[in-house]
Amino acid sequence: MLAKRSLALLIAASLLAGCAAGPDYARPNMPMPERYLGAAAVEQRHASTRADQAAWWTGFGDPQLSRYVMLALAQNLDLAQASARVIQARAGLGAANAALLPAGHVGGQAARAYQSVETPLGQVLNSGPGFDRYGNAYEAELGASWELDLFGGLRRGREVALAEYQASEAGNAATRLAVAAQTADIYIEIRGLQTRLDVARRQVQKQQALLETIQLLYGKGLVAELQVSQTEGGLPRSSLPCLSLKRGWTQP
Repeated sequence: MLAKRSLALLIAASLLAGCAAGPDYARPNMPMPERYLGAAAVEQRHASTRADQAAWWTGFGDPQLSRYVMLALAQNLDLAQASARVIQARAGLGAANAALLPAGHVGGQAARAYQSVETPLGQVLNSGPGFDRYGNAYEAELGASWELDLFGGLRRGREVALAEYQASEAGNAATRLAVAAQTADIYIEIRGLQTRLDVARRQVQKQQALLETIQLLYGKGLVAELQVSQTEGGLPRSSLPCLSLKRGWTQP
């Protein structure tokens, strides 16, 4: 009899498993190339720790860059939204996990009553010896419940919640990377422009010094006016008025 009952339960479980809600998730086949541009350089690079990858901008050794990146990460609204979505998805995953577990509750209450002797019941009780007009009542309640996931709906819900949580974490990491990368890119571009401007200023200073020397030689009749014009042509127009006055020329 016990063997027949066990067999019947096994058959019922198999039938219920076949009626599970929705098909099992199958990861799509995404063909990937064997090599990619820059793979050799990545392979030669020493493996970095996760902490280094999380704060990759510190590898530039620029405290100002690190400060700007940290400010952007702390104040960017898109990143704040992504972090809030992670918290929301984590809460949803916790609720989905809890739905698969038994639930229990404990309750209790206490009451204290004062019996009036003006009511019929109070008059009857008051006529007896040792009547106490005060009464105490205590009540405790203990309950438990467990929803059997016969058709797999709760398990599918947990799978969905887990996928949403993982997607929110990936989105948060991508947003963080995008904010840090954009900040670093703008900072490096500005630094590059500042360097180019500094080089241009030094080049103008050298060209001005050369022009002054050529003007001095021209004043002594040692060089032709063509050389002065050629040297002057290498300077931006904004620096020409003050230099032309040294030769007694007027700037048109």
